[in-house]
Amino acid sequence: MNYSDLKHEASRIKRDFSIIDYFQGLVSAGALKYEGMQGKEHFFGFLSQRTGSIAVDHRTNVWYDHAAGRGGDVLEAVQVFENKTFVQSVQQLSDLPTERIVIPKNKPKAAPKIKIETVKEVSHPALLNYIRTRGLEPDEISDFAKEVHWSNRGKSYFAVGFPNESGGWVLRSSIFKGNILGGGISIQVLRNPNRIKIFEGWFDFLSYLKMSGATDVKAIILNSTANLKLSLILDLLEENEEVDLYLDNDETGEKYTSFFMKAAQLYHYCCNNAISTDWDLKMLKGSRDKFGKLISTLKISLKDSEDIWSFQTEVTDQRYRYKGFEDLNDFLKGRFI
Repeated sequence: MNYSDLKHEASRIKRDFSIIDYFQGLVSAGALKYEGMQGKEHFFGFLSQRTGSIAVDHRTNVWYDHAAGRGGDVLEAVQVFENKTFVQSVQQLSDLPTERIVIPKNKPKAAPKIKIETVKEVSHPALLNYIRTRGLEPDEISDFAKEVHWSNRGKSYFAVGFPNESGGWVLRSSIFKGNILGGGISIQVLRNPNRIKIFEGWFDFLSYLKMSGATDVKAIILNSTANLKLSLILDLLEENEEVDLYLDNDETGEKYTSFFMKAAQLYHYCCNNAISTDWDLKMLKGSRDKFGKLISTLKISLKDSEDIWSFQTEVTDQRYRYKGFEDLNDFLKGRFI
């Protein structure tokens, strides 16, 4: 299969192959367990996990692993859950029925509802110790963190909890990392900030507050880099404020830092050249070269497009401040522990 045929077949598979059928196949093979439905999403979990964290949306035909902070289409699922290459994934699914099929099965049971039992000030010794292992004192995070106790399937759990914009909780402890009652970003605005600061996680944000002593901050806490979508970036750029990026010093952090900065360069180039910034984001779905497709759609010539990537913006990469460390919290721990 040549590259053109491979690309065409991959597009067909992502469009026509039911991702629910694929995950049900993993259940039948004993690789995952089905946890039922919550809202309009199906939930799956690993056999060693007590609760499911992989959400599968049959409407958009995509999956998302809340614990790992990754997701995608059915081909990406094959690559992750079966350790296949992209080419192997395409070849494997090409041998299966092309239309979305309905596998006869019993009506899925509703996923057990997660019930919040208690939300209070952090006081459990295990959680106090956990906070200190992150280089912070409980009183330094008390304005943001709570001790959240919840139950699921008759079992009780607790962790340090941080609120997110969907009304759910971002939960962290020495043995648990996940979200309940909805995922998404968190936003914190302190006093009168003149810059937007973007962090991957809550402990990076709290580490920044401790080390900088800042009192005027507007922070976007991603809770997962998967939440740094182009739509969010455009919303932030439209606020015409300076943006500082504090992502991780790893391959993913590099990828998303570069993605944000390129989006800013293209956005400001368009603004300066009277080109529309009302971009059709739906058109970009599934495209690996989103900016190339945007530039083509906006009818920016190849010659002019060379100027975009040298365009100066007010977006800065702050990772040099903690070079040699995994992230800002790791840097804090290196200084204070």
